[in-house]
Amino acid sequence: MMKFHQKNYFLISNMTIWLENNIQLGSFNYDEIKSDILLKKNSEEFLSFQKESQDSIKCLYVAQREIGTVSYLDPYIDIIGSDDATTCHIVIIVDEANSNVSLCHFDGSDTETGIFDMVKSLKSLREHENAEYSLYIVGGFDDDRGSSQNLTKEIFDCLLNRIEKYNLKLCIVTDLNTINKNGINYPIIYGIGYDIKQKKAFWCNKFLNTGPDMLARRARHFSEGANLQIYDPLSYRITIQPFTYVSSFVRDCLSLPKKSLLQYFSTSPEQEPSNFVDNLLETFKFMLEHQAPLETYFINNKPKIYSKHLDGSWQLIE
Repeated sequence: MMKFHQKNYFLISNMTIWLENNIQLGSFNYDEIKSDILLKKNSEEFLSFQKESQDSIKCLYVAQREIGTVSYLDPYIDIIGSDDATTCHIVIIVDEANSNVSLCHFDGSDTETGIFDMVKSLKSLREHENAEYSLYIVGGFDDDRGSSQNLTKEIFDCLLNRIEKYNLKLCIVTDLNTINKNGINYPIIYGIGYDIKQKKAFWCNKFLNTGPDMLARRARHFSEGANLQIYDPLSYRITIQPFTYVSSFVRDCLSLPKKSLLQYFSTSPEQEPSNFVDNLLETFKFMLEHQAPLETYFINNKPKIYSKHLDGSWQLIE
């Protein structure tokens, strides 16, 4: 996961997460999670099959610090997913009234607002106020810095701060998502997908069809922006809103050894996917080319808007 500046938040005591047999979760508790029969069954089923990669043309890929919300009736998107999560967490919320889905790849940047925006986007697609939500959370591992532990607690605290009812269907996070190899802890799950039409989550550590503008989307990690809603579930378009960043450090970084880049720019250097540094270098080249993105990339401060075709391709329309 890319490093970021963490924001503090305040907790209000509402309890809205439910386990099997109408058991209410008052706070995040590993013992309660591990002892829940339905969660244990769901976890075993989820981990029993891993897709090595996902290349569906009807997939919406959600990158770090992005939110994607998709209607069940969307003619272009059947699958939503995200990957490359080490200390990051991926949260999926499904409206049980209409099967609409929202996914966010959280890195700890303004988590509370991210949860709020996910639920708000789902409510905007619903005719009635009263509904329950299915909740799926994966990511993080038992890392030395405690980044995963902090983010797990933050996400659960934010959800417990809500008034809606969330039925926890899958929770494989931090300690529950850790495997030890030769004395070093690693995540088991790096990515998750959700089949919207089949209403089923699946384990997938690599999505090949990531959609448009990935260099710009990765460069946004170096901006001050929080979680960005990238997909409009009514117009079926991806929108990348204008942003800026400080790029003065980029030229020097391009000449650094890969090991140094891992240490400087990752919260978990030993656990990052093999393409982490290559993606980082490509992103730095983009930032070097567009040192003032509001002038050279987002011309006249206009967003980049893409529409999707039935053949899976994305077309820049603005």
